[in-house]
Amino acid sequence: MSPVNGAVSTLSVSCSDGKMRMLVATDGSPHALKAAEMAARLARDLRETEVMLVNVGYFPPIAMGSVGLDAVFDLGDLEESMQQAGQAILDQTMHAFDGLDIRVTRVYRRGDLVGEILKTADEHKADLIIMGCRGLGQVGGLILGSVTERVLHGARPPVLIVR
Repeated sequence: MSPVNGAVSTLSVSCSDGKMRMLVATDGSPHALKAAEMAARLARDLRETEVMLVNVGYFPPIAMGSVGLDAVFDLGDLEESMQQAGQAILDQTMHAFDGLDIRVTRVYRRGDLVGEILKTADEHKADLIIMGCRGLGQVGGLILGSVTERVLHGARPPVLIVR
C-alpha cells in the first residue's frame, strides 16, 4: 500500500467474500472530502472494492422550537430542500472517485446522523467506515467531531478517521 503522509500503512480488514465494502459518510465538509479522497486511494490499491457514499439530512428539534405558533412553516419544503442539498453533497463527493473503475453508490438518509450512518453500514455489510474527523457542525467535541466520535464508538466495522 502507498505511504500515507510519509508513513507506511497497512490495512487489515476481513471481508467475507474478498470484496472490500467501504462506507464513506459525507456532509460536504473539507474533512469529509478528504475522507472520500482517502477512500479513493484505498480503492485504487485494493483489487475489488465497492464504495457507498452516505449523507444524512438532519434538522435539529431545537431549530423547530424557534418557530412561533403564528409562523407558516412547510415541513415538506424543508425536507425537499434538505434532500436536494444532500444529493448535491453526494454528487460533489463522487468526484473523488473519477477515473476509478469501481462501483460507487450514493445514499441519502434522513434522521439521526449517527444512527443512520451505523444502520446504513450494517444494512450494506460495510467492512470499513471512512469519515472526516470533523464535519460542518463545529459545536461538538474539541478533538473529534461529536458525530465522528459516536460513530467510532458505535460501529461494528473498523472506522478510519481522516484529518
